[in-house]
Amino acid sequence: MVTQERSGGTLSRREVLTLSTAMLAGSAIGGGLTACAAPTPPAAPPDAPPLPWKWVELDPLEAGRRAYRFYKERGGCGTASYLSLLSLLKEKVGYPWTTLPDMMMAHAAAGYGGHGTLCGALGGASTIINMVTFGEVRDQYQQNSQMIDRLFWWYAEQDFPTDRFDDLSPLPGQIRVKASSPLCHVSVSKWAVAADATVKSDAKIERCAKVAGEVAYIVTTALNEYSAGKWVPPVWKPSSETAHCAHCHGPDYGEQKAKQWNQQGHMECMLCHTDHTEY
Repeated sequence: MVTQERSGGTLSRREVLTLSTAMLAGSAIGGGLTACAAPTPPAAPPDAPPLPWKWVELDPLEAGRRAYRFYKERGGCGTASYLSLLSLLKEKVGYPWTTLPDMMMAHAAAGYGGHGTLCGALGGASTIINMVTFGEVRDQYQQNSQMIDRLFWWYAEQDFPTDRFDDLSPLPGQIRVKASSPLCHVSVSKWAVAADATVKSDAKIERCAKVAGEVAYIVTTALNEYSAGKWVPPVWKPSSETAHCAHCHGPDYGEQKAKQWNQQGHMECMLCHTDHTEY
């Protein structure tokens, strides 16, 4: 007979089998009780607070360098500018910035869905600007939205790409061309023609990665100043041709002529219209 040692004697095969069966049955009952127990519901996530959200001073160069890298690693200009700022805010501030998804602005690449409209770097960065500077009162909103307006105007006047991120780039010293517009179509096409490059070329990818980096750098600098109460909107200084148009059609002129204020924005008129300064 097979036996098993026990304290004070031995267990027979029959006793071993009986004991094992009882243990298995008890285990099954215990498992069933555990399975039937009501699961603890997950804690409800905290509601996102109202805008504006907290900003802390960030390193503009680090923001720009992240944007340069994110352009090539995470899907284009919209994600590049947005995620460069968001990732720093998640690290330095935490909640509520940690509630935002990293890829929320991926659709802005190539002028939003490849349509060539607003440069995605401007769209991604302006999302963060709004969340930091938003005001409930319309006058406050109009004042704070000037940062976005002046950012777009700065972009149009900029010769891209700058050399600020050439130390990261395999193609330093690229040809620089004035964007002339916040539109991806104009900004990229003018540069591609001047550089004899295609929009799928390595040269164009490097150019736009540097553009995204520069946008992130400028926006971080502006929001640092805004947070410290030192940001002053730059004065809009249109070309003489656009100033002539605005005198009749607005905006930013106290007394318009007969047509009054019937156009929107501060874009360069001569991109689409002929010069009417002699009329």
